[in-house]
Amino acid sequence: MNNTIVSISEHAFFTIVTSALEAYKVDHSKLEDGSEVRLETFGNLWGFETITKNGAVIYHISSADVSTAASREKGQVIPKDDAYALKQKFVDYFFPELKFLGDYHSHPYSKQEDRVNTELDLERNELYRFSDGDFKSARYEQEDQSKDYRIGMVVTVFQRDDCVFRKDQWMDDRSCIRFQYDSLTIWLKGYVWMGSDYRKRADKKVTLLCPTLGFSVRDIREE
Repeated sequence: MNNTIVSISEHAFFTIVTSALEAYKVDHSKLEDGSEVRLETFGNLWGFETITKNGAVIYHISSADVSTAASREKGQVIPKDDAYALKQKFVDYFFPELKFLGDYHSHPYSKQEDRVNTELDLERNELYRFSDGDFKSARYEQEDQSKDYRIGMVVTVFQRDDCVFRKDQWMDDRSCIRFQYDSLTIWLKGYVWMGSDYRKRADKKVTLLCPTLGFSVRDIREE
């Protein structure tokens, strides 16, 4: 069993995925040629940490928020520090049992705008993973903002032309879950940092659990 587990609650799953879908599907703005602009979205992750009897670290993501103040564009999303400070104060007052764990953002891809033809094409190019810019942003949050930043999550959304059924499955040694909804394929990918060494752990030896999708702790077997 991987020695770091990230478990997404039903509530957090709802917020993360619907936020990404709204940014992807709802018409926010259009280019001059009339094509739609699919935006990225951003939010913070809140929860708590526990240790199992065999020493595995479990991060429980209890809640996620949506940052309406973030500057959202097609290729990037930039959060505002004031928004984090406001929510941290709110959590400390009403939910002192929760702590800041990290953040999530989305990657929107389509055949029309990005020349990504299929899910396999997207996976071969590793577009569902953190980009170099994403790792730099995580480092900024850890070092410059001095946050106890543990989890970085990216939710990637892709509109399929052909509705080819693909079974929900773990990828990347269980640090990623791929599933389908409607005519969309969605990837949830988690990264975990332990200690102060930037990029020390990333997605190595991380298992992402999402009971809402059927990926629960009972599915993990000793390796």
